[in-house]
Amino acid sequence: MANKTRNERLEIKLTEEEKALFEEKRKLSKCRNMSHFIRKCVLEKEIYQVDLEPFRDLQVFPC
Repeated sequence: MANKTRNERLEIKLTEEEKALFEEKRKLSKCRNMSHFIRKCVLEKEIYQVDLEPFRDLQVFPC
């Protein structure tokens, strides 16, 4: 990965609180910079889709 060329740019807008949270999590992950942190989160982490419908059915109480 050392000589990888990245020519696409991605920009996001954050509130001050969101940016502080990003920075805190970046420091915990020991990533060099925010770009590295975001790539790590997107490329290396699994995404799970959970069906919560059975739990919604449990929340309905008969009258």
